[in-house]
Amino acid sequence: MKHLARWLGLRYTQDLAPLALVVCTAVLQWTAYLRVHDIRAAIVCATLLLLPQIAVSTAVHNQSHVGMFSGAWANRVLELVMFLQTGMYAAKFRLHHSRGHHLHYTQPERDPSRWVDASGARMSRLVYVAHYFLTYDYHVLRIGRTCTHLRRRCLLQVVASFIVLAVLLFHDPRNAFLFFVAPIVLVWLNFINMTYDDHIDLYSQDPFKASHTKTNHWLNLVFFNNGYHLAHHLRPGLHWSRLPQFHRQIAQRIDVPPSASALNRWFR
Repeated sequence: MKHLARWLGLRYTQDLAPLALVVCTAVLQWTAYLRVHDIRAAIVCATLLLLPQIAVSTAVHNQSHVGMFSGAWANRVLELVMFLQTGMYAAKFRLHHSRGHHLHYTQPERDPSRWVDASGARMSRLVYVAHYFLTYDYHVLRIGRTCTHLRRRCLLQVVASFIVLAVLLFHDPRNAFLFFVAPIVLVWLNFINMTYDDHIDLYSQDPFKASHTKTNHWLNLVFFNNGYHLAHHLRPGLHWSRLPQFHRQIAQRIDVPPSASALNRWFR
């Protein structure tokens, strides 16, 4: 596996797993777009594809912190493919998430993905998702003023993805909507919904008290250790495969109260 990862240009052997998921999902997505013409079969296929696409969305998060490939162009191509599966631009995510959320998650009123309203009260899940979704581009542009390199990359990714989508829609509008446009919106909204539970009801500025952790084995297997959220915030540049070990090292220092969130209770 190490030789294969090195031959492909991957930085970490463990990234063979998310890369395989992205490639297999892309093959199924494009094959269904080109070959499935019955409307009922197309709807079933598009619905089933949402499951691996949701897993890919967590790989986009990891990609935004530590790129899978050593080469820049390989990462850009991968990120375009991932956008067509999830609606998530890695460069946009770097601005909003890494240069926004990670800097202000202990101050929720300043967090671009904040879970409190203007009065400091907890948002409902629906309001949180709507606020995050509708203000996302505003925060990307605001934060991008201080990072022109990433802002330029965002623009290039947006242009490239819209060209691809335009060609797909021109070629087959119905299948393009089912296999590309709809998943781009639905998977992105689902990812936002999943982040609601990460910091809910935690007002502490102590990083060992400001993030919820989900240690469930199956959740982290499918979502590439995205459940180790507190460990990730402490070491955002740490590769996702090393988060469980780091979590064990700091477990005695974590002081987060039990969460009222059902997702946090189920997968704690």
